[in-house]
Amino acid sequence: MQGKKEKAVVQELLRFIEDRFGISSEIFERYVVFQRRKGEFWITSKGCFGFDDASMCSRRGFRFAQSLTKGGFRLSTHAIQLFGKHAVRNVVEVNEEEREAFIRGMDLKNRWGNLKGQVIVRYRSIPLGSAVVVGDVLKNQVPAARRVKTSL
Repeated sequence: MQGKKEKAVVQELLRFIEDRFGISSEIFERYVVFQRRKGEFWITSKGCFGFDDASMCSRRGFRFAQSLTKGGFRLSTHAIQLFGKHAVRNVVEVNEEEREAFIRGMDLKNRWGNLKGQVIVRYRSIPLGSAVVVGDVLKNQVPAARRVKTSL
């Protein structure tokens, strides 16, 4: 069961997602977003969250987001790949050449203008992952384990 303080920080996270990416918090009503450790947020289905037999599973759900030390949050790659299709702000659509480079873990040149912070990278409306804008570069945030190593 979530306490008042935990519910408040989860609501802050959902507001952040709505403000930053335009993903309506209504999308998350079917799920339970919870703080697993300080600054680490997970998401799972309501049925899975209510499952109490700890001997049967080691964790419920997946890492959804984390708090940043300077304020705000960062969504996980998994969260972006599942929910990024609903984003309407801070999204960059890449072309085929950029897609190829991005899924291999390369950074991209920022040709999208005045962006800041975390952005969702999509190809033909399919969320690939995220990048953080640093000057004129989109720094790839896709974990090495999720990158494509072979030719497509």
